[in-house]
Amino acid sequence: MKKLQFILIFVFILQANLLPGKNGDLSDDGKHFVNIGRKLFTAPARFQKSDWGKFGVISATTGILFLIDDNVQNIALKNQNQGNDRIFCLDRVYGNKYTLLATAGIYGIGVVLNKPVVRKMGLNATESFLYSALLSSILKMAIGRHRPYTGHGHLFFSPFQIEDTYQSLPSGHATVSMAVSAAMAKSLDNFWWKLLWYSSGGLVSASRIYHNRHWASDVFLGAAIGYFVADFVAKFDKISEEKSAGMIRLFHSKGRLGVAIDF
Repeated sequence: MKKLQFILIFVFILQANLLPGKNGDLSDDGKHFVNIGRKLFTAPARFQKSDWGKFGVISATTGILFLIDDNVQNIALKNQNQGNDRIFCLDRVYGNKYTLLATAGIYGIGVVLNKPVVRKMGLNATESFLYSALLSSILKMAIGRHRPYTGHGHLFFSPFQIEDTYQSLPSGHATVSMAVSAAMAKSLDNFWWKLLWYSSGGLVSASRIYHNRHWASDVFLGAAIGYFVADFVAKFDKISEEKSAGMIRLFHSKGRLGVAIDF
């Protein structure tokens, strides 16, 4: 899945620089993707007091969950049975490469059928997936937490290892499933639509604990990262529009030159 992520990132960047503007300016989507990434990974430099407050709450909650990771794991293992296997199976198809293919497919449908709403939905979901996955992958390798199935306990770490066994925190499935769920939920203002997506993201997180692939603190941090990346993507255009209000700019086209005022 990581190879597919990097291929799509490369394609979006290449599109931003090489594709001519047509069909609603495909090149604009590539530039949008690049700008999102640039702003996202430099966002901490612009954090305000409220942002640091959210960061503190997430960090503190993750730390508190460390205290009960063993207990949650024991409860999950004791309740493994065929009935629950059928409930906690969503992580087999959601939160992995299939999800990325689905979001890219939604974007492609929007482009081919010239449906701006569908296209924007797919673009935001794909951006949320790729950037949350990238952030999660960086943290996973840097932290190096042992997965619960190793039997080493929840306080064992081996930083900067490439083995999947040592990449438990944060949960990648929880990260990208919540990122896509939040992006999709924010695309429509409908209670049941939002409930469907957020419930799906939550079920994936629970499934990772049930399958003994992650600790409770892993999935909480992953889900938090996914949500806030999707929230950043959703708000990006609105913030950009507000900043451009009142701007005076030059424009030109065939045989024309003028001044435009955005307000």
